[in-house]
Amino acid sequence: MVSRMRPPAPPAARVLMAGDTGDLAAIRSRLADCDPNATGLVFIEAFNAVQIVHLDVPAGVGVHWVFRENVLGTVAPRGRVLVAAVDAWLDEWMRPEGGVEIAIWLGARSSDLVTAYASRLDRELAAI
Repeated sequence: MVSRMRPPAPPAARVLMAGDTGDLAAIRSRLADCDPNATGLVFIEAFNAVQIVHLDVPAGVGVHWVFRENVLGTVAPRGRVLVAAVDAWLDEWMRPEGGVEIAIWLGARSSDLVTAYASRLDRELAAI
């Protein structure tokens, strides 16, 4: 009896992208370059839901819009809700057990909050 086994498929790329509406062109470009089997998440910070647009993503990649304006009409500083969303996701899915290899891209660099967060994240990743 002969058995032919297929070699295991290489693991799909894992991605985390985060930016604001000013980064939509860059995010679209990066998504177009993704492996069709990629898994992951895209966070996009917008002022409110009026700015939501459709993005073509691989089937395993989700898109989450986070808004600076809340239901009370209060507006968070640029980058605050994006940083909170990314950091909460990393806390839940990556940090407790060391996570898995993931490609991270952070846009929204016009925000001092995001720039500072990116520096902290770089130091954290370098220490791992």
